[in-house]
Amino acid sequence: MTHYHAPQNNRGPQSDSAAHAGTSENFAYFPAFIHVTGKKVVVLGGGEVALGKLRLLVRSQATITVIAPEICDDIRTMVRDGQVTWECAPFVDTMVNGAAMVFDAADDPYLTTRVQAATKRRNILLNVVDRTQHCDFIVPAILDRAPVMITISTGACAPALARIIRQRLQTVLPASMSELARIARDARQKVADHLHDNVSRQRFWTHFFQRGLHDGTAQSNDKRDIDDALRQFIPDGSSATVPGGQAMNAEIHADNAFDLPHGIARAIETADIVFHEDHIAEDILALARRDATLIPVGCISLDENPTHRRESIQQQTRIFTRQGFNIVTLTQAITH
Repeated sequence: MTHYHAPQNNRGPQSDSAAHAGTSENFAYFPAFIHVTGKKVVVLGGGEVALGKLRLLVRSQATITVIAPEICDDIRTMVRDGQVTWECAPFVDTMVNGAAMVFDAADDPYLTTRVQAATKRRNILLNVVDRTQHCDFIVPAILDRAPVMITISTGACAPALARIIRQRLQTVLPASMSELARIARDARQKVADHLHDNVSRQRFWTHFFQRGLHDGTAQSNDKRDIDDALRQFIPDGSSATVPGGQAMNAEIHADNAFDLPHGIARAIETADIVFHEDHIAEDILALARRDATLIPVGCISLDENPTHRRESIQQQTRIFTRQGFNIVTLTQAITH
């Protein structure tokens, strides 16, 4: 299916430094997940601090080695159960050979200096617990809805704040999210077999998750859940490959994303195309997906007549919704 594409928004987030003064910083740490399946991870230290890291690491599929002269009872249990390997010999540089990452939880400044030199020579990522200045990476606060994992970081400047944010999110995000993710994981190929283009698959999953999270149930892992959802999405015998999209016109009274009504925020988050007036706040526009197209209203029509401009937007909206795109138009509320 051929889609007509709107011009991409090349402006992106405003580059004007005055607009961002005091509100935006460059990343000191790049947010990413590291694939560790079958890879060596080294933890130095055998006490409670090391145990805290190990409790998370054993949830992964990494091959974990603990280096310490002594280990606490809980780590000893992990060794006995085959979750980790223990090396009680004094540390030497070659112990980190082949490691994807190293955690230094030994609280020994002299050892840290040696480990830092060893990992730097081998280009191995190092985390020194509670010593951010020595870290190549940091571990964020984690909200576990496995297989969904939500991480929160303050760039190591306020770990307690990250924990508070995580605790608040725990009360908002339902436990059913885990089951929804498992259903989706098992049904990806089935959905791809029924829906052959990216637009329709993206729309299907958006509807599926929104309904599941709204219901708050997702109690069954039955494949019929997906079958029913596919039938509702495109009825049997339908010739459509992409259901019609939806359009919303929203008048924005807020100057930040936090104060937006939930319905408008959710519409922006799921929109494929966002038409917006120039003075809509940047953090409101930032709610849009990274692959969404943001189009300033002025790019649609140079006509200053509000009626003509509105008609141009409506015409574009009709074109896109027929192709299955979700459209949101954001206008600034008129104040007197």
